[in-house]
Amino acid sequence: MSDSITIFGKEIPLSEDDIDINKLKFLKDNPRVFSCTQGEPDFESLTDEQKQEKIYAKLLEEPSVKNLIPDINKHEGLMEPILVRHDTWEVVEGNSRLAVYRKLYKQHQDEKWEYIKCRLVSSLTEEQQASYLSQIHVKGRTPWSAYEKANFAYNLSQKNSPDKVADISGASLKEINQRIKVIEMMKENKDTDRSRFSYYDVLVRTRAISKATAQYPQLKKLLLGKIKKTRAVEENQIADSENFPTALDLRNKLPVIIENTRVRNKFIKGEYDFDEAYDRADASVSDTERNIKRALSFLERITKKEIINGPLGKIKYSLRKLEREVTRIKKIIYEVEKP
Repeated sequence: MSDSITIFGKEIPLSEDDIDINKLKFLKDNPRVFSCTQGEPDFESLTDEQKQEKIYAKLLEEPSVKNLIPDINKHEGLMEPILVRHDTWEVVEGNSRLAVYRKLYKQHQDEKWEYIKCRLVSSLTEEQQASYLSQIHVKGRTPWSAYEKANFAYNLSQKNSPDKVADISGASLKEINQRIKVIEMMKENKDTDRSRFSYYDVLVRTRAISKATAQYPQLKKLLLGKIKKTRAVEENQIADSENFPTALDLRNKLPVIIENTRVRNKFIKGEYDFDEAYDRADASVSDTERNIKRALSFLERITKKEIINGPLGKIKYSLRKLEREVTRIKKIIYEVEKP
């Protein structure tokens, strides 16, 4: 069976065949693949065979691939063939599906997983390949994440002008420049953890923050240092010891801190943490609310280990006093709210 794809107005013929999974190679420059491996130490020093094994192992850790395994297993094959370059045997589109096939073959040793349905293209230029991937993953039915889109733009920019990258990807020049700048900032901060990508994205895309970090180098240094120390627990949630906010809070609250010169300077010097700086900069926050938030912030930091190692009797005594004060404040609120 033959078919074709059209890229930049040129029709490129395709053929279909079932190919041995061990003959095919993962496309290491595919943004989805690249995002799995770029944080791996010494990846570029590995042999081609070692790189392929590393890519396979990292892809199997991806939630999207894990979710794909039962679907492909249930249907006993692919709903749609993968796209392969005949000249290099690299998988242009379908690297996750190839990883699933290899996993299922390793588990079952069944020949139905030994060969995978492929659409074969004789060859592609780098520009054609990038344009095709952009059509499929940036604007298509299986979109890349914002992090993958940014890496795609950055990698293309190493050999092409931003105008050319915009032309290939179909995104605006402004969008391309922002994507490139985000990855450049991550590289500047020597950070390859994609779970922190949203922070760098906020620093670049939020105009007030971008302007302030350019104007106040110490603010940028402070933020980059704190971002690199954060540890993602789940989407938009952060656990660390420095009381640093989520990326969403950073976007919404940092501009308020920046606007207040006195508070901004104290935040940069480390005299205020983020929450205290925001509360002091936000004119709508009363002294009472500010004090309650500060007390809550201290309480939230108490760990089980600290309680075990502490004097339990004194801790319980202090808690009873705290409960009395909370009850007193709640009574005042009730009286104020009474019609």
